[in-house]
Amino acid sequence: MSLAGAVERLEAAARGRFVRWDPALWREMVQGPAQDLAAGLDGAGAGVEAAPLVESYLKLVCEAVGLGYLFPASAGRESFFNLAFRTLAPVLVPRLPAEERGRALAGMWNLAENLERAPVWLARIFYRAAWSWRSLASLEGMVAEVARLALDEPSERLGESARTLWVNLGDEDRRFLPGPAHFVAPTVLCVHDRSRAAISLGVWIVDEPLSLGPMGCAASPAAEVVGWWKAIALDARFDEPHGGVANPWRAAATLVTSQMVVVRLP
Repeated sequence: MSLAGAVERLEAAARGRFVRWDPALWREMVQGPAQDLAAGLDGAGAGVEAAPLVESYLKLVCEAVGLGYLFPASAGRESFFNLAFRTLAPVLVPRLPAEERGRALAGMWNLAENLERAPVWLARIFYRAAWSWRSLASLEGMVAEVARLALDEPSERLGESARTLWVNLGDEDRRFLPGPAHFVAPTVLCVHDRSRAAISLGVWIVDEPLSLGPMGCAASPAAEVVGWWKAIALDARFDEPHGGVANPWRAAATLVTSQMVVVRLP
């Protein structure tokens, strides 16, 4: 499948539209993910019918490059936009029935653009969760489920039978020293480094707690200690708490001598 004509038309228009146009990044996307998408569609038997879909993909990529939503793979940064249009779309769109492919591309764009304006922690939840997606057939349902888990108050509250789990934030940042923490959502914890004031990491406290990476949080929470830690102090990994925080659904504590964060959930 030849993409040269569409590539030239889109690039010529973009150079006049976008101040932030990055020709090297555009070529990287054209020569990599766009070719992967075209090959996947050819492998799925789309043939000449694939050309309009690949051009639609290129239009979205062109817009994303011009608006600064995408960045080079060498930048080493994480974003849902990069994951969606570099990795997920080229692999998962060809697996869909022909009539669903365009809708899936539009859905990925809408979600990615909305996450550009969302709180950092919500964008990171979607970024981490999307790595497990193996199909886009029920994209709207998957998005709704992640949003529900991230934003809604859990139906079950903490009680005496709460589970205690451990999250090693040293896996995200080997220099990180967990200090004061606070909740930014019912199940989303933001932990601040006690030696580097500008550094904070997130944890999504679900059945399998998910580290969310840097939060860029400007809050200054106090390192208060809550009383519940005494109930689990017999755990050999648990020493004196540095700080603790709790809400009706989740609780967490940071320790004086550990990069581990203790979390509690029903």
